[in-house]
Amino acid sequence: MSRGLSALLALVPALALASAQEAAPLEELSPGTSDVPTVRVSGDVRLVGGVDTGFEPSREDGLGEHVVDGWGRASLATDVKLGPSLRLVVEGRALWRGGAQKGLERAKSSFEPYLGEAFLDVYTRWVDVRVGQQTLAFGANAFFAPTDILNPRDLRQSFTQLEPEDLKVPVFGARALATVGPLTVTGAWVPFFFRDRFDVFGQDLALLQPPLGVPVPVSVDPSVEDALQPNLLETERPGLPGDVGLRVTGEVGRVRLGGSWVWANEKLPQLTVDPELAAVLRARERGEPVDPALLLSLQERLRAGETLFTGRYGRQHVVAAEASTLVGPAQLDVDVGFSPSRTFYGERLNPLRQPAVTWVVGMSQAEESDLVYSVTYSGLAVPRVGAQERLFLLEPGTARGQEHTAFFHLVVADVGYSLLGGRLQVGLRGAFEPIQRSYLVAPRVGWRWSEHVHLGLSAEVYGGPAYSAFGYFNRNDQVLASVRVTL
Repeated sequence: MSRGLSALLALVPALALASAQEAAPLEELSPGTSDVPTVRVSGDVRLVGGVDTGFEPSREDGLGEHVVDGWGRASLATDVKLGPSLRLVVEGRALWRGGAQKGLERAKSSFEPYLGEAFLDVYTRWVDVRVGQQTLAFGANAFFAPTDILNPRDLRQSFTQLEPEDLKVPVFGARALATVGPLTVTGAWVPFFFRDRFDVFGQDLALLQPPLGVPVPVSVDPSVEDALQPNLLETERPGLPGDVGLRVTGEVGRVRLGGSWVWANEKLPQLTVDPELAAVLRARERGEPVDPALLLSLQERLRAGETLFTGRYGRQHVVAAEASTLVGPAQLDVDVGFSPSRTFYGERLNPLRQPAVTWVVGMSQAEESDLVYSVTYSGLAVPRVGAQERLFLLEPGTARGQEHTAFFHLVVADVGYSLLGGRLQVGLRGAFEPIQRSYLVAPRVGWRWSEHVHLGLSAEVYGGPAYSAFGYFNRNDQVLASVRVTL
């Protein structure tokens, strides 16, 4: 699915808001102060296992829900400051996943090692430059900002167990940071294409779910199906010039103001299925007879070499304004963005190129405290949606009837409290989408066993209609246990 679904998917993973006790990401550009090289090694291993509170029957078509699943993430990074003007960072990462349907049917697992952040920083009198595999940040909000689209997201894991930086996939690019009078100017170029990481089918967070009524596009053994999925929905990938971004910020009194512009490829493919082929697929899924004339037409077109399916990546401009300030002990962040054309999906999964306005308001704890909280409201407006169209997952069925502006609202909150000198942490994360009244609630409790070992127990409770933000994935409620070990 392309931007219509990614408009939802890019919002939902931000439920993984970081708590104060969790490890910080690699630090930003910071020139060394000594001519003596220094080396810092960091890393962690995180294991999570989950069991559903209700076991849905297994399905042979690959669209069934996992009732037990687990995953593990590991990272190891070396940060070398070679002197006052050079810094080198190299990080390796690995992901392990496994799961099974009821009765341990269709059990499978996979292991995926990959390069994390790996870059060289060069600090000069006029500009600081970073070249290599990196995570880029645009906008005031840490995850929801409209122009924060240069890094693809990993959409395959729990919405509540990870921090926002874990969901961003590092990309190879160049970033320059300069101070021009009272302004800070950031320029970024990502020359090569990197897409979102997602599952097409066979996982709890896959794009194809039973309510959609679309069959699995391949028939293979579960042990190899995940390895085949990365390119199933693609027929073409973008080339140069890649993605480009520019951000300018400055202080006006106690308020930090800024603006940004990004010209980037969308990170989910824009799918187009020929109407005749779509009609045949729908008939077969429903068990209905297929019109022989329709099948004959498809056969003739295939012999003629016609393309009946395309998966290409759209491109979009996004401009945005941002503001940040302290309000007592809290930080207030505001972002407003506009894109003249981005990809959404209609009710029949037909791609629609529409303008869109996005706004984000966030409030978070800015002082050290046992109480840590953050609340973010994100809104989306899509004007000129056709009378017979409704945006997939973003609008209810009652939206049809006349040309209209589609609205989507999402409120995400996270609150945590530390007790017993920080050894015990309790918290609650949640999200609510008011138009279709879908929601996710995730209570958690954590125990710091030692300086380097943290244990956790949490739950995920989903609710909402089948075609709503949190009802679509058809996930059962789940109880999860976790352990995290840091170096």
